[in-house]
Amino acid sequence: MNGPATPLIALEVVVLDTETTGLDVRHDRIVQIGAVRMQGAEFAAAAPFNRLVNPGRPIPPTASRVHGLTDADCADQPGFAAILPEFLAYAGQAVVVGHSIHFDLAVLRHEADRHGLPWQQPRVLDVALLAAGLDRGLVDTSLDSLALRFGVAVTGRHTAWGDAEATARIYAALLPRLQAAGIRTLGEAETLSRRATELIARQEQAGWFDRPSGTGRPDFALAALRVGGQRATDSFLYRQRLLDVMSSPIIAIAATATVHAAAQLMHARGIGSVFVETPEGHGLVTERDILRAMAEGGAEAASAPVGGFMSRPVIAAPAETFLYRALGLMARRNLRYLGVTEGGRLTGIFTLRTLLRERALATLTVGDEIATATRPAELARVQAALPGLAAGLLADGLEARAIAAIIAAEARAMTARAAELAEAELGPPPADYALLVLGSGGRGESLLAPDQDNALVIADSYAGGLDGAEDYFTRLALRVNDILDQAGIPLCKGGVMARNRPWRRRLSEWRAQLAEWARRPEPEAMLNLDIFYDFTPAHASSSDGAALAAALRETATETARGAPALLRAMGEAAGSHPAPLGLFGRIRKDDAGRVDLKSGALLPITAGARVIALRHGVTALSTPERLVQAAGRAGRGETDAALLADVQGFLLRLLLAQQIADLQAGIPPSNRVEVARLSRQDQEHLKDALGRIELIREMLRDLLRGM
Repeated sequence: MNGPATPLIALEVVVLDTETTGLDVRHDRIVQIGAVRMQGAEFAAAAPFNRLVNPGRPIPPTASRVHGLTDADCADQPGFAAILPEFLAYAGQAVVVGHSIHFDLAVLRHEADRHGLPWQQPRVLDVALLAAGLDRGLVDTSLDSLALRFGVAVTGRHTAWGDAEATARIYAALLPRLQAAGIRTLGEAETLSRRATELIARQEQAGWFDRPSGTGRPDFALAALRVGGQRATDSFLYRQRLLDVMSSPIIAIAATATVHAAAQLMHARGIGSVFVETPEGHGLVTERDILRAMAEGGAEAASAPVGGFMSRPVIAAPAETFLYRALGLMARRNLRYLGVTEGGRLTGIFTLRTLLRERALATLTVGDEIATATRPAELARVQAALPGLAAGLLADGLEARAIAAIIAAEARAMTARAAELAEAELGPPPADYALLVLGSGGRGESLLAPDQDNALVIADSYAGGLDGAEDYFTRLALRVNDILDQAGIPLCKGGVMARNRPWRRRLSEWRAQLAEWARRPEPEAMLNLDIFYDFTPAHASSSDGAALAAALRETATETARGAPALLRAMGEAAGSHPAPLGLFGRIRKDDAGRVDLKSGALLPITAGARVIALRHGVTALSTPERLVQAAGRAGRGETDAALLADVQGFLLRLLLAQQIADLQAGIPPSNRVEVARLSRQDQEHLKDALGRIELIREMLRDLLRGM
């Protein structure tokens, strides 16, 4: 479904144009409807919609001179009552795009009313309003002028199908310009359109907008601000991971054992499958495999080696995988059993039978679409689903930290898929590597204002020149970053991306950089350090590539722990952000009535927890785990750590709720929360939470005194 958070690259639209008997939207009639379907900037495979309509009245010569249609052309055509249902079926739930589209919709609305037909105002984008919103100095927004401006050839001018196709090409030309201006979603495009106030006023004066009784607001604003209802979401699948529900330890049998022995083992243990041990690794044999063996071999099959009927290799997923992702993988591969690994070693099994005892599958919102995506637009559809998923889970009572972990998991999966698509284009990598996700994505604490923070670690054996434009890893990084950008995860404004040479290094180069940071912890390096130290691998070329990330983590932890000057600089930077509280404990707001909950609240907690964890050799990445584990190793009570973790969870909830509301209103999500929209209770809790930020500063002062 197209919602306000849907990236324009994935937006399903129908580009519409009509020809009429005149320009009076209340009384003139439609004589032709033309439309084409698009997704993003690409024309859909569906044939264009092109219908002549009998207007039921003479076509004035002045109108015929414009579009060339006469009474004779339309005399034998169906009337509007027969054509409208066809068009509505063609349009479906797509967003309607057009040039001066509110004229066409006004005529359609009045025609429907005239014929007693139901009409529901669709969500719309007007290329004239978009162009005027992008360029406030644009005077001429006519179709011919916009076509000339964007280099679009117009054929069949003043025919509905011809103008619809020209408008579609103008819309396609606008999309990269919108993206460059930071306009990425449907909601943001609607907000941009409202900037063209003079043009909207002229259209409103012409009667193109419907005014519902009792309101002074045109239907354009109502459509732009409309919020779709949320479906209930079964949060169980998004709370639990494979490690929570898997059967462990694994039950295995030798490949040389008989089919009969395997059947006896399954019967005795009450299980539907058993792992098979071979010198090359594990296989899996199931009840169905046993039945197949007996059906094909009869009674003699019972004494045959079970290894002859097993499946290899065992398809598996890491124990930390969320259940909804595991189910998506199983659905895609048509599996009833899924192996579970920890540290690359098979340690358990997950079955649908296990899940069905708990939950039905019908409530899945996000499945395994990322793994099957072949284009950025398909990844963008997943990105577009996240706000709705987050809203449903939040309404279901799932804590914000868990929702943030899900958002981060999807972002990592999208990053991994972008690397796979880039490899498919460029060919196999010439050396092992790992693609790392940094910052909040690495910690598993992402919200709905994404950007890219990523890096490459490459094997030292690679002899290529990482600075060259034609270098494999240079091209790989550029392609990965571009795919993610097109999919709705924007490029990092600070340049923390693998496409930039400082974030694309061999393992030895990273180690040298870590040593340099430890020797000279200059202030300008602190931001990079904060982002880097939260890295986690999203994609590895092989097990050796994964080992590169593990080796880098070990070096990073050891280097920081042995560098008091570095930790002191990081601690001082973490404690330098004051909480946004003014006199008498009042929340300090900006001119828009919002408060930044990142710089003076979340950042001290996350950065402080990072420094304390590094000091005590804690390798956990999530902020709550860092706080609790570091408190334990420092011999400090866990009460303060647990309290700070609760404060972080509360702040994440406020931010997440605000971002969902902003996305619905077409406002780019940020780290600023509108205080007035909070309940009185939440406002009081926020004051208390901001006052508790001093706890992390106390912990940092204790740390620095001991160094």
